[in-house]
Amino acid sequence: MRPTALADESLEHLRSLLRFNTSNPPGKEMAAARYLAQILEREGFSPELIESAPGRGNVVARIKGRGNERPLLLLSHLDVVPAEAEHWSHDPFAAEIHEGYLYGRGAVDMKHMTAMSLMCILGLKRSGKHLERDLIFAAVADEESGGEYGAAYLVENHPALLDAEFALCEVGGFRTEIKGRTYYPVQVAERGAAWCRARFSGQSGHASVPDPDSAPHRMARALVRLGKKGLPLHVTETVRHFVEQVAAQQKTHVRLALKALLNPVTHSKALALLDPEQARLFSAQLHNTASPTQIRSGALTNVIPSSAEVDLDGRVLPGQTWESFRDELAKVLGEEVELECLKWMEPLTYSYDTPLFDLIRRVIVEREPEAEVVPYLLTGLTDAKHLDKLGVVTYGFAPMNNEKTEQIARLAHGHNERIGVEAFRWGQEVLYDVVERFCCAPSSQKVVGGLMEDVLHPSQLPPVKALGPEPEEAPGEEPEEAPEEAPEEAPEEAPEEAPEEAPEEAPEEAPEEAPKDATGFSKREMDRTMPAFPVEDRRPKAAPAPAPRSTSTLAPVDPPKPKHAPPKSSESILGLDVLPHVGGVDKDGEDGDEGET
Repeated sequence: MRPTALADESLEHLRSLLRFNTSNPPGKEMAAARYLAQILEREGFSPELIESAPGRGNVVARIKGRGNERPLLLLSHLDVVPAEAEHWSHDPFAAEIHEGYLYGRGAVDMKHMTAMSLMCILGLKRSGKHLERDLIFAAVADEESGGEYGAAYLVENHPALLDAEFALCEVGGFRTEIKGRTYYPVQVAERGAAWCRARFSGQSGHASVPDPDSAPHRMARALVRLGKKGLPLHVTETVRHFVEQVAAQQKTHVRLALKALLNPVTHSKALALLDPEQARLFSAQLHNTASPTQIRSGALTNVIPSSAEVDLDGRVLPGQTWESFRDELAKVLGEEVELECLKWMEPLTYSYDTPLFDLIRRVIVEREPEAEVVPYLLTGLTDAKHLDKLGVVTYGFAPMNNEKTEQIARLAHGHNERIGVEAFRWGQEVLYDVVERFCCAPSSQKVVGGLMEDVLHPSQLPPVKALGPEPEEAPGEEPEEAPEEAPEEAPEEAPEEAPEEAPEEAPEEAPEEAPKDATGFSKREMDRTMPAFPVEDRRPKAAPAPAPRSTSTLAPVDPPKPKHAPPKSSESILGLDVLPHVGGVDKDGEDGDEGET
């Protein structure tokens, strides 16, 4: 199927998905899941349609491969954060195209990935190509509220459906520019969650007599310290590699400014030189953070309460634990604070020295030779935290070549969320190319490993030759007994052995040792000093037969009927626009900064 035709069909599916109002809460993703299942059935698939709770829909489909490699999973979520329609230029659920942009809640978070993933599995089935591994398509519910009815539910109750070697999910693959150079970040790590409650105590009393040491005052002073001081610097390997790879191609002053972020001595001053948006991003990537979200204290206006508490959205970097985070936070909030852990989710980090990451890099550079693909740490959370329980290596890669000046972070969860039509088409072609090449070709690591096994198999090793002069060939163990019997038998044995062995060995060994190579040594002399290398049959082994597939039926579901300029972007000092987070419980529709899970 032609790439342009694939992208055209994908765009229509995206518009249909955007017309489903799957705002979470309440979600109600089942209608959108049925729409996808209906398309998959028409193409000959047997999709699994799972309702985890009333109205909460999940759909999973699979195209079988030969089974020589473990599956690749394409994961997306169908729910979106609520939209304040009165602040939009166009209806957030009408999927209208204006001036080259498709508007709609979920356009970049992340129904675009759902549509692109759908076309990947449909396109590969239509092509009839043989896959080395299974390809799994999964569109799930509830990511914006933590995944309880989506990925978490499937991992807990249907783990075999999502079991894979690698997964491609959200937040990554978009274009960002730093001082004239183009980068495509791919998420390979994300922070964990340490939601907690800080409780402060003090003396109660009548509010007509202020008490500067009361519980509310203690809490207020602690929060001011947290806002001003923050938590200590932690440089993870992912962020270090990201900064150093970006800095390497920059001019001297930009390079020095970026590298200064990694130095505890210069870190604070380097942050102060950045644009405020950049500073917030890098600060979150280099520190554990704790954001106050809910404050509670007292019951009556005229009574000084004896306690005050604040809920904190804590986020921790890879390598951190609840205990280490608690100790850091307590040092800033003060000795009088009592900290209670409400929810803990482990931070994640994955190797980017893999065949899949390398393929992503090659596919993008083939299209944009001047671009660089860089590993990236996400400050928020995604459904990768659930897949990690199955041992799935998840990368954030939902490609698009958006305009250089676009701030993706402002679009996700923000007003007038939209995606460029050509940017989406480019992303569809890139994703399909990556998926096709990865699923149709065996792993390069296994190919190399197989070749090395063929070359170095122990069964092909010849006997090891000892270094130094070879012993003379003699029957039995006479050479060992000779030193002991020398005083008595030497006169008798010497004349007997000399005439027997000398004439026999001379004619036999002479033809072997006579030829000399360019080094002046005979083959026998070379064998004494050179190690032997094994050789084995390198013919490929037969692949196992593919597994069978089942079938099911679904009632037709029609997408909602359609109801009826891109915002200005700002440029920063370094020109950096890296998406810090997408998806989540906190929803800041105004600026999309803190709305991630």
